[in-house]
Amino acid sequence: MEMEPLYSRIQQTALRGFGRINRSDEVLHRRWEVEAGTWDVRVVRGDVLEKATTTRIRIAARHPVTGVHTRFDVCQVKAYPRNPGVPVLLVNVENRTAGDDVFAGFLDVAPVAASGDDLDRLRTVMRAVCEQHGQDYGLLSSRIADIYRLDNRDKALNAGLGIRLEFPAERVDLVREASLQWIEAYCSLVEKIKSEPADEMQQEVLNRCRAGICAFYMLRDVSFKSALAMGVPLEALTLGNFPPAVTF
Repeated sequence: MEMEPLYSRIQQTALRGFGRINRSDEVLHRRWEVEAGTWDVRVVRGDVLEKATTTRIRIAARHPVTGVHTRFDVCQVKAYPRNPGVPVLLVNVENRTAGDDVFAGFLDVAPVAASGDDLDRLRTVMRAVCEQHGQDYGLLSSRIADIYRLDNRDKALNAGLGIRLEFPAERVDLVREASLQWIEAYCSLVEKIKSEPADEMQQEVLNRCRAGICAFYMLRDVSFKSALAMGVPLEALTLGNFPPAVTF
């Protein structure tokens, strides 16, 4: 399936929202070419969102789990706010072609020290999208409950508020609306709570969350390890995925 129209819109929505929040239209663009394909990262930095990124990946390789030769066309969006009361945005939309043409990936956040009411606002948005498209929100959200779990942690790093994107290519309408509404709802939430005060305990939660995300990618994430094995530079992976700074 041709993903350019959808992914361009996702990237434009995210970058426009990030720029509005940070009051800046400056975007760093880096591109890497490897034997298996290409890796494009765009980065926005600022006082509210310290680092926010979109990543477009086009890779043809053996699936790290099934071993089947697969074409991966991926759009990722991440945002790391300075304020620990604002969650971390986690978006991974994948189109995989290996005989079947399917969507995969997920939409979610890492809660950091966000309030229950603010997280509920995001949950309400995703539940409404699922209902409009005849999907069981409870089932789809349950499938992302532990995707960012480390062995030494009782709880996953992600909140489990979004959904797993496991749909045939024909459900592109659902994937489009869910992705765009999730990003727009997140940006609206950031603008609402970006200036709320934070204490030392909340800052420590932010530090642990950022360190945990780095540990997850380096120790647990199969895609991260597979990309390194394919020759994708570590710089490309960290620029798109890692927080701007980590304090241990």
